[in-house]
Amino acid sequence: MGRVRALRNRKHAGAGVALLACMALTWLSSRDEASAQGPAPDSPAKAAAAAVVPGIPYVTTFSIAGGDAAIEKIASETSSLKTLEKDPPPGPPGLVGRAKLDIERISAALMATGRYGATVDVSIAGVSVASTSAPDVAQRSRRPVPVVVRVDPGPVFTIGRVAILAAERGHERPTRIEPREVGLVTGQPAPSGVVFAAEAKIVDRLRNEGFPFARVVNREAVADHARKQLDVTINVASGPRSPFGEVTVNGTREVDPEVVRGRVPFEPGDRYDPKKMIELRDELAKLDVFSSIRVKEAEAPDAQGRVPVVIDVEEKKFRYVGASAKYGTTEGVSLNAYWGHRNLFGGAEKFRIEAGSSRLITNDPKDYEYHVRTSFEKPGIWTGFDDLLAEVEAMRERPDAYWRDGVRAAVAIRRRLSSSLSIQGGLEVEASTIRDTFGENDFLLVGAPIGVTFDNTNSKLDPTEGVRATLTAAPYFNSGGGSSSLNIFKGQVSTYWKFDDDGRYVLAGRLGAGAIVGPSATEDVPANRRFFAGGGGSIRGFAYQNASPKCDSRRPTPSKALDCDDDQPIGGRSLLEASAEMRIKITDTIGVVPFVDAGAAFDKAYPDFGEAIRVGAGIGLRYYTAIGPIRFDVATPVVGKDKNDPTVAFYVSVGQAF
Repeated sequence: MGRVRALRNRKHAGAGVALLACMALTWLSSRDEASAQGPAPDSPAKAAAAAVVPGIPYVTTFSIAGGDAAIEKIASETSSLKTLEKDPPPGPPGLVGRAKLDIERISAALMATGRYGATVDVSIAGVSVASTSAPDVAQRSRRPVPVVVRVDPGPVFTIGRVAILAAERGHERPTRIEPREVGLVTGQPAPSGVVFAAEAKIVDRLRNEGFPFARVVNREAVADHARKQLDVTINVASGPRSPFGEVTVNGTREVDPEVVRGRVPFEPGDRYDPKKMIELRDELAKLDVFSSIRVKEAEAPDAQGRVPVVIDVEEKKFRYVGASAKYGTTEGVSLNAYWGHRNLFGGAEKFRIEAGSSRLITNDPKDYEYHVRTSFEKPGIWTGFDDLLAEVEAMRERPDAYWRDGVRAAVAIRRRLSSSLSIQGGLEVEASTIRDTFGENDFLLVGAPIGVTFDNTNSKLDPTEGVRATLTAAPYFNSGGGSSSLNIFKGQVSTYWKFDDDGRYVLAGRLGAGAIVGPSATEDVPANRRFFAGGGGSIRGFAYQNASPKCDSRRPTPSKALDCDDDQPIGGRSLLEASAEMRIKITDTIGVVPFVDAGAAFDKAYPDFGEAIRVGAGIGLRYYTAIGPIRFDVATPVVGKDKNDPTVAFYVSVGQAF
């Protein structure tokens, strides 16, 4: 019979228990079961004899005092006797060895639930494995050998007396840590994980206060069976309060190491902050030139009492090529191909050329759309957190609302203010020939857009927590047709709440709005700059751009205008959209997502709630891959459907909807 043993005996304490026992599970599970049978054969003859020893079949049953189904589940899932039942051990000694391992494994698993008075025994053919006769009884027993695991779980112990003590003197003393602050509350259940979690919180607390070398020196945990409580004493060495020291970069071959140093968010002498270490790793990952990044601090202070930091990196392949595809029943097929270089001049410069075509298959070939785009990004042009962005694009667009042929060029500076907040400003020039229901016009826009981006989500393609928000204000001067003054404001915020630690249940919400100020009428705004709603990236279930203001067929149109009827979308000067999704993972690779979208584009410069708001709803399927989820959504219009909207719409792409 096995009973948990005390880490340290105490008068009136009875048989206590060491918390460290549960940490032995990994070691126990990896021990060679054959070691319980004695040394390996030392001759070929003995080896041959051992090789033909037949396995001894057995059947395992569990007897739980009190009949607690939860305890039986713990014992069954922990038991190697049960999990290896179809793999009989070679002979009685192997069966006995397997049973003895189970006593330790199940005892440790019960301690993890706070049951420090549990007793576990395993009998083979009615004889305890603690008996020296157990192997002989197993040999003589009928087949399969009956094996019974008996468990008396005992009560759940609670936290008793707790002391968190300083294990050293002479250093600057940290703030006193109360047991309650780290989860050790007298009278609360005392599973072993609570104690280990408390130790981690203590170390994290000290590191956050600027003690990078803080550690738990030792722990004394004693189960008092008379009081049914676990008394815990934790001795902590805070070490010196040390600032950051020098940063060393290893592993760069073609990337300039100064680019790496430019992303370091602290200077030598700054107060140590573990969050800065995480921020540094994230900033280096954004450079997209390293396949491996390891940021580590020294285990001891340098001669100046500072914390040296070492960055070890491995460079990835710099050239890449790729393609993507997207399909929606309301927008057709979109294809995109690209080539890029991640380190064009040795300073982690990104250069990319891409070409694509959209609105394929479901539309007439004259409505196919094309674009060619070249982009360039130079990090660290002034400081390590100032990036130069440039882009040139030529496009042919053929949505239902207008036809457009044009070119666009933009240059901007992006400044990172923190790991999650950045601002951007620059210049943009766009020349277009646009044909819509108001006729054919040439536009030449010159503007100075500025924007703010906040993103503290934990994933780009599949976030489970955090907030993502963008706000842009773009004043333009138009020297072509329409109004000469054009001011466009857009904003969108998405937020994500996970209901469990693994992120299997996530509620996601999105709110977007826009307004165009300056022009007195919609027709004075270039069609490509108007707001449209409806489709896969907007209100799912509705036809592409169809949740927008429509053309008035009673109004005469110019000869070069697109055909105008009451169902022709023309776009609006304002926009309001909202979405909500419940992302549910059924397995690690399969998920379902019920969703609802709502919103519309409006003719006025600000959203007019007197106009119809469209609502679409549906359900999606997600297949989770290493690069992100593959999305398949099915949606239908619920409120505001007209004859141009489908009854059901389908959408396929990589990544979540927002």
